[in-house]
Amino acid sequence: MTVVLFAGFAGLGAVLRWKANARWGKLGTLILNLVGAFGLGLISELDGFLLTVLGTAGIGAMTTVSGVAREVHGLSSTSRVQGTIYLVGTLVGGICAAWVGVHWCL
Repeated sequence: MTVVLFAGFAGLGAVLRWKANARWGKLGTLILNLVGAFGLGLISELDGFLLTVLGTAGIGAMTTVSGVAREVHGLSSTSRVQGTIYLVGTLVGGICAAWVGVHWCL
């Protein structure tokens, strides 16, 4: 059962990432990574089955480090300042989103 749910949530996360990137490009990558950080913060108290399925499969497939690297590289080839802003915004925004997720229900 875990394998089936894992595959299903991973597929859903990958499709969400694909659709968001196709529709919004760099902004889609940023939004999904921030939403993913928030989601991981929300489920940080879970363990076992739920954390594996939701966190590793669903959110892990939806978020993308390689996508951030691609966006930063593309922006930096035009403007190093834009590339730096995008990278710092992703990192700081992700940390803040995860913090909000962890503290949401407290």
